[in-house]
Amino acid sequence: RTGCVAVNIPDYGVLFIGGFGRNRSPLRSTELLTRRSGEVGGGGDENWEWLPYTPMNEEHNGEHFAAYFQGRVYVVSREERGHKMEMLDVTAGGQWTSLTSFGLSRRLYSMAIFGNELFVLGQGNVYSVELDGDAKRRFGRWKKGKSVPYGPLMTVHLK
Repeated sequence: RTGCVAVNIPDYGVLFIGGFGRNRSPLRSTELLTRRSGEVGGGGDENWEWLPYTPMNEEHNGEHFAAYFQGRVYVVSREERGHKMEMLDVTAGGQWTSLTSFGLSRRLYSMAIFGNELFVLGQGNVYSVELDGDAKRRFGRWKKGKSVPYGPLMTVHLK
């Protein structure tokens, strides 16, 4: 697996999503890196295990971006210009849902969540949409923010 995206799911593990397999074929598969049950502290490879996880509904071409918010993981691909997004509901047994109302026709370069808003950087502008945690609700209207230079968006949690 190369070219995948990884996202931290608090108190659960790190989920590795998509990417490319042999012959550069896109992957739907996901794998969870998690602590072995009963293991606490320490470090090293012996305390971790790889587990297969629910595959995405479809393959996505190009570099992926992912963000975690209230028990859900949002995934989108740069090459699909925001036409396809999937959401994994971790709290509902790992079910993937295709979000067809994403509605940004832009090549995407980065994605992050801050507060209850999902931000994407697409062709020099930042766009945001409010998330309410309802898996059945479609996205609201995207708000166009300021023009910014290209670079990654990221969320940093400080304690």
